[in-house]
Amino acid sequence: MDEEHARLRRQVEQLRSLLEVSSSVAAQLELEPLLQSVVDTATRLAEAEMGGLLVLGTEPLYEYFKVSGWPHEPRGFPAGRGLFRLPYETGRPLRLDDVTRDPRAAGVPAGHPPVRAFLGVPLRIKDRILGTLFVSHSAPGMAFSAEQEELLAAFSVQAAIAIENARLYAQAEELAVLRERHRLARELHDQIAQTLYSLGLEVAGCLEGPQPRCPRTDRIRVLAARASGELRDAIFALSWGMEEGDDLQANLRRMLRRFEETSGIAASAVLPRDSMAELPAPVRQAVLRIVSEALSNVRKHARAHRAVVTVDLASDRLLLSVLDDGVGLVGETAEGGSHFGLRSMRETAEELGGRMQLVNQEDGGLAVKVELPWPR
Repeated sequence: MDEEHARLRRQVEQLRSLLEVSSSVAAQLELEPLLQSVVDTATRLAEAEMGGLLVLGTEPLYEYFKVSGWPHEPRGFPAGRGLFRLPYETGRPLRLDDVTRDPRAAGVPAGHPPVRAFLGVPLRIKDRILGTLFVSHSAPGMAFSAEQEELLAAFSVQAAIAIENARLYAQAEELAVLRERHRLARELHDQIAQTLYSLGLEVAGCLEGPQPRCPRTDRIRVLAARASGELRDAIFALSWGMEEGDDLQANLRRMLRRFEETSGIAASAVLPRDSMAELPAPVRQAVLRIVSEALSNVRKHARAHRAVVTVDLASDRLLLSVLDDGVGLVGETAEGGSHFGLRSMRETAEELGGRMQLVNQEDGGLAVKVELPWPR
């Protein structure tokens, strides 16, 4: 009787602890701190020595990897061949007293802390699995109980909901920023751009009149023209982002129309017939950033009459090019892209594991060529 009473009391304490930590985790809205809090809490709840959390991505395989209790930070993401993958692949918990005796174990990679007892559960929302949450012991003879498995599985449900909420919160914030950018772009165009245009007309009228020319009037005309150009660049930069409910093709065509309106340079696109909605969001955003910056450089420096944007989806990468019929690049800029805008495009591509080339075309003009990896 005393043993049964102790067991019930222990379960009540575990449930109270679960409610407390679930409430604390659910209050987190910033994703990175939330993920670390989840794995720290899971390790503590299961009375484990170490813990880990993997959130699935599109490409690469994992989007986030957090650990708790490890002697050092992990070196990159796991390769996806260990036992930790089984909970998210099968959708079921996995509890082992000694992983070294399990034939499914793929071995411990170099630098990985030793593991004996293992307990992993999937992070699930309805029919969708976000990743896996696991804990472990390194000392022989330690093991996880069925109660600890139930406790971790219950906590993983709350953790998955909190992770999804944090993701939705981040998306809502990004959408709010995007809408504000479009609002600012419209106001700049409707108010300040029109004022500068009117100022330019007034100055031009003064210069064409019969009265003597004033050197300051010429200077005002130059300044007004320069301010108009810089304002057009600012409006274009503010309005490059993805708009709600649109795919990449629609956004690129919209960007080219705005480019034609603000620059007077003819622009066209050669795009895949199929929708590019399956591309990961970072790749779509990178395409828009690079095209926006490339077109801005065409307007500022190329002295071109035409620009062409081409997107091609190969088997394992996205190929992007922005061509113009202008003067091309010379010297240091042509070799390494030392200009700030060119450097920004190069860094955007390299952040995703891609690369960018600048090529002066034989018949004149510049070709900006970008490769972005996209394993299907």
